[in-house]
Amino acid sequence: MAAPSTSENQWYTRGCYYCHYTLPVRYQQLSHIGQGSYGTVIRAFDEEIDQWVAIKKLTRPFQSDEIAQRAYRELKLTQYLTHPDAQLLQLYHVFTPEQELENFETLYFVFNFVPLNLNQFIKRLLPIAEDHINQIIYSILRGLKYMHSAGIIHRDLKPENIGIDAQSNVTILDFGLARTVDGSEKTVYVVTRWWRAPEIIINQSKYDEKVDVWSVGCIMAELILLRPLFPGTNQLTQLDAIFDVVGTPDIETLNEISNAVPLASNGGKIQKPQQDFNKLFGYKYDQTGENKISGVSPEGIDFLRSLLTFDPRRRPTVDEALKHPFLQRYRTAEDEPTKQRLIDIHQGAKHDVQEWKSIIWQMIQEFKPPSWINNKQDDNPMSSDDD
Repeated sequence: MAAPSTSENQWYTRGCYYCHYTLPVRYQQLSHIGQGSYGTVIRAFDEEIDQWVAIKKLTRPFQSDEIAQRAYRELKLTQYLTHPDAQLLQLYHVFTPEQELENFETLYFVFNFVPLNLNQFIKRLLPIAEDHINQIIYSILRGLKYMHSAGIIHRDLKPENIGIDAQSNVTILDFGLARTVDGSEKTVYVVTRWWRAPEIIINQSKYDEKVDVWSVGCIMAELILLRPLFPGTNQLTQLDAIFDVVGTPDIETLNEISNAVPLASNGGKIQKPQQDFNKLFGYKYDQTGENKISGVSPEGIDFLRSLLTFDPRRRPTVDEALKHPFLQRYRTAEDEPTKQRLIDIHQGAKHDVQEWKSIIWQMIQEFKPPSWINNKQDDNPMSSDDD
């Protein structure tokens, strides 16, 4: 039986928000968290470890070769990156209620539970202090350092995929689109549009881990403005929105990094200057002109400008970004975990559904929960007036 429970024969099925879950009896008190194109997520109380957890049920993981490969990749990368102190999602368990490979159709992941995400945090529309922005962005980059050191790109960083708890501990969530950096051409459609790096728009399948750095810049800007910075409605308007803020690069740069995709709805003919970042992101004061209510310092603006560098060749890596003076208040470089690069023999493999099933089934049988999951966590929901 492929299950993490010590009571391996004890299962139950229950509906929760239009979806049915077949779970070991250790998981109780189900409530809906969210759903996406490839899965649904619920909260449950794990009675064996006395903690709240998040359970993700993949939606038809073996519908096609491509979707089966995606399920494999999410399991492989999440398991490889699980770490108790790296600001990343932790994989506690993986299981299926099916008892034989021939009947294998359902796949569940069990993760550490995070009460809120940055999207919910931002939507409170309460000004966020610079120190708090500093702490959050440093934590995200610290997690990315661990991920990138393993040769893995997240590819879908956005506020909804950044968890945060009452103590402002940050967790990078959802590795469903993560991939290793292997030099091959990559999927064209990655990263939700508003946080998508320009090189993905104009070069599509040739990009590297710096796409995550751009997304961090978008998130930092959103923490300052309390709204998305680049709310494009399609590929072309997305690029126009970027040009409106960072300015239009010179034609030589565009030609060097473009693969002949139309560069903007205006055809690249209108040169747009960079907006004044000091005016856009700098300190805003109350009516007395004495008390800061939002914005960041010139040092923070310089840091944000570097993250939002249009040309990825000039944009900093995560390691370079972490050295910026803006982050030094919270940074302890020697306490930033790293990981050996992942060598995945199935990366880029062209298996059929049955082969992917067999590989994933074997991974479930061999899975061992991380040793630290029995440590009691403070997972009380964040109060509405926390900043």
